[in-house]
Amino acid sequence: MMKSKAIWRWLLPVLAVTLLLAACRTSSQPEAERGELDILLDPPKVTQADPDRIVLHLLSFHTGQEFEFWKWLGEQYTKEHPNVEIQVDFISSDDYFTDSKLLASFASGHGPDVFFVSPGTIRRFENAGILEPLTDKFTPEIRRDFNDAALESVTLGRQIYAVPFETELLGLYYNEAMFRAKGIQPPTTWAEMEEAAQALKAPGVSGLTMETFQSVYQTFAWLPFLWQTGADLVSADGRTSGMDGPEAGEMFRFFRDMVDQGLLNLHPSRPTTDIGILASGETAMQVSGTWNIRMLETIYADKQIGVVPLPVPEGGQPVTIAGGWKIGVNHFSKYADEATKFVMWAFAGEPDIPLKWVSEVKFAYSPRKSVMEAGGELYQRGLRRVFTEQIYGTERQEPQYPAEISRIFTESLQQLLYNKALPDELAGSVYRKMTDYLTDG
Repeated sequence: MMKSKAIWRWLLPVLAVTLLLAACRTSSQPEAERGELDILLDPPKVTQADPDRIVLHLLSFHTGQEFEFWKWLGEQYTKEHPNVEIQVDFISSDDYFTDSKLLASFASGHGPDVFFVSPGTIRRFENAGILEPLTDKFTPEIRRDFNDAALESVTLGRQIYAVPFETELLGLYYNEAMFRAKGIQPPTTWAEMEEAAQALKAPGVSGLTMETFQSVYQTFAWLPFLWQTGADLVSADGRTSGMDGPEAGEMFRFFRDMVDQGLLNLHPSRPTTDIGILASGETAMQVSGTWNIRMLETIYADKQIGVVPLPVPEGGQPVTIAGGWKIGVNHFSKYADEATKFVMWAFAGEPDIPLKWVSEVKFAYSPRKSVMEAGGELYQRGLRRVFTEQIYGTERQEPQYPAEISRIFTESLQQLLYNKALPDELAGSVYRKMTDYLTDG
């Protein structure tokens, strides 16, 4: 639970950014210094002559077919609502995951009308009053169609602040050809994963790739390995850190050993959400999610790639993490009501659109029962079957951690990866910092 002092500790930097940007707006800013912020800090440009036409700006970090989906979705909405145009703007995933530029856009008064949040980011946006409550739009019928866990992931207090539209799980992808050439079976335990990485590491080929960039996604990608040991960042009652047991340092010790042997890909060539790292032969194994299945079915269909559940420590239980983006509305938007209608139409209405997203555009599980039923056999094709039969059902929901909790954890991972920090000292430091934060009243 966030204490009032902790909330102010987060809000003060946002207020400072607001004042700074307000001061900067009075003077011209060279194009070379603005870069990607153009789409965020410039007022929306409405080109239509019709003064009654509404332009909603949707900010997306998606690329390729996924980005095209959002443009298609906007076109479909305009067909049904001719007075509304959906303009899809782009921001890089690295910028979106760190969300400093996104927060800056809201602080300047030029944030998008529609944007994406995750359990790892929803709290900070709600604390700043940025998210429009959608609670009264979720009728009893709509609520019954959504899984309880999905609704909990977008609920703070008693308010629903976004529409869940996907459930994504992590697995371990591997290069089947490399494994077959060495006579190695895909790993089920940490020890087997380390042995495979040792056997398959070669010049230009790392043993294992997982997230190294400090971000919300790094928390997401590493948490399952911590959970598998029985440890947790926060205690069950939320009052102290859960990193006080003897198992707290186990994950740090294992990956310290992996780093010391040069088995981890510390400088991946592209974001680690991109399965192209594995498909290109840069790594033998990659921790990544369901979202990459469509890429493997299309762009990399000629590559021999397999997937298995995340390996576990000796005696550990299979655990993965369930995440996925949710779509929300800017409370300060001039067109917040119309933006709300749009997101509810898209992902809380008929199942056709949500099903298109989780089965054709990408592969994910729907948080809606009706969409899962409509999907049927789509969840049993190829590598999807592995997720459906071996990984789905072992997940824990991505927590709604305050930003400071994630920051403490990801800073410890940076120390582990790049500064040769000692595992037990890291575990102790995480426990103290998190407990201090949670008990600071």
